[in-house]
Amino acid sequence: MIPSKETLRVEFKSERKRPQSDDEIVENVVALANTAGGMLYLGVEDDGRVTGAAKSHANINGLAAFIFNKTVPQQSVRTELMRENGVPVVSIEVDNSPQIVSTSGGKTLQRRLKADGSPEVVPLFVSQFISRLSQQRSYDYSDQPAPESTLADLDDTARNRLRECIRRTNAQSSLLAFDDADFDKALGLVTDDSHDPCPTVAGILTIGKVEALTRCVPSATATFQVMEGTTPRVNIDPFALPLVDMFEKIDGLMQPWNIDHEIMSGLVHVNVSDFNHQAFREAMVNAFCHRDYAEIGSVRFMIDNDGLTLANPGSFIEGVTESTLLTAQPRSRNPQLSLILKTAGFAERTGRGVDKIYAGTLSGGGMMPDYSQSNATEVVLFLRRTVPDEEFVVMVAREEKRRGGELSVWALIVLSLLREHHRLNLAQLCEFSHLEKRRIVGAVEDLVEGGVVEAVGGGASRAYILGMDSYRKADALPAYVRQKNISATRRVGLVLELAEKNGGNVSTSDVMDLLGLSYISAYRLLKKMESAGKVKHTGGGPSSRYVIV
Repeated sequence: MIPSKETLRVEFKSERKRPQSDDEIVENVVALANTAGGMLYLGVEDDGRVTGAAKSHANINGLAAFIFNKTVPQQSVRTELMRENGVPVVSIEVDNSPQIVSTSGGKTLQRRLKADGSPEVVPLFVSQFISRLSQQRSYDYSDQPAPESTLADLDDTARNRLRECIRRTNAQSSLLAFDDADFDKALGLVTDDSHDPCPTVAGILTIGKVEALTRCVPSATATFQVMEGTTPRVNIDPFALPLVDMFEKIDGLMQPWNIDHEIMSGLVHVNVSDFNHQAFREAMVNAFCHRDYAEIGSVRFMIDNDGLTLANPGSFIEGVTESTLLTAQPRSRNPQLSLILKTAGFAERTGRGVDKIYAGTLSGGGMMPDYSQSNATEVVLFLRRTVPDEEFVVMVAREEKRRGGELSVWALIVLSLLREHHRLNLAQLCEFSHLEKRRIVGAVEDLVEGGVVEAVGGGASRAYILGMDSYRKADALPAYVRQKNISATRRVGLVLELAEKNGGNVSTSDVMDLLGLSYISAYRLLKKMESAGKVKHTGGGPSSRYVIV
């Protein structure tokens, strides 16, 4: 079906007054190929009305061949002659090109979104080639010689701090025995040129002097802001530091605004912060590690009443989207910089730092990390301020203690969704989590086996809720009952449990609230329990109670 409106990946072209020229068609194909691929429709107005393609474009095989011959490198497309209510429309499907594509006449174009959200075709300038190629993982900007740099631009003190970070992470690393020159070469801080080495972009970013950062990589800056309503409490303009110092600086700025909350329950003792320290650390390192340093702009940190926003220039790299963050193969826009940060223990060695962002946030009862504001020019992460959920935190801590290890990020996502929505089936769990069915099935069945989650119903109506223990500890047994169809035997047990919590007795209204029964059904259940010798009736009228025998 023809989409209803134009987007970054959808372009409409009218042929109501005149056919689109060959050059116009090729230029739009090139722009799509250089952005994210997509569909070009001939015979559709900008507002989505279908008015029909020109007869001259009815030969779709010839159109595809023409596009192939007029693009460099040659671009294959898939064409189709469609009919919408009897009106012909030509669709041209364009793949996202792994190379930068131009018209045979030398025009290199791309698509972008205007302020109103509508797309436009604009030139792809030579200065933007680096961003395009690194976004596709075809070029590692961080591994290139830093412009106008010399070995004197590397800070000896920062290098010593980098060595210390490696020593804390891996005291047996052979890098620690190298002299400065070999250390720099082995880590990729300088180019591998025995005659005339110079710092790489990654080297300047990691241990470069501040003046060298400003001169060689002017985009390597950060801003930090704390808002109270519309009034800034803290507003630090863009500043530059080598990354071995930048991470410590941001941590220090964050500390006064990240309050810890102590939770104690029996032998469980957990500190829950407004923003999980592990999740924040990984998100911060990711922002600097994966940002586009060819684009001018700062890594932004902004705290407000709702939460924390982290934003870094550069879109998600090729093959990664908001929906595939947890399942996509780990990739970096700056592989050399990523390797250095992993070696020093700043970044997660497996490349699965995003797992820690999710796990750290969810284990304290926080909401799912939100990447929905990300776009073609920046990645935006919002971490909502955590409102400590004592019962959820204790439930997770006890289950991890029982297992002797941490719950998987998939299990934490399932538990968090059930806490929020109370009762979900498999399809809903997959929809809300954006995860593959096999991941959810494995996680939820493992939790069912451990008794943390219970299955309700069977077949197509099978759903899941948090286990009874979580409701019992939260003193919310009636809420549990409303989520689950309780057998007669279980009803008796729940009534007795409620009576124990109420000082050894219950009223008819208590049982009505607990099990969602009518007065007569609750009365009959209590009378059966009395006949069975489990409770004894005392009092009358408003003071009528059933006491455990």
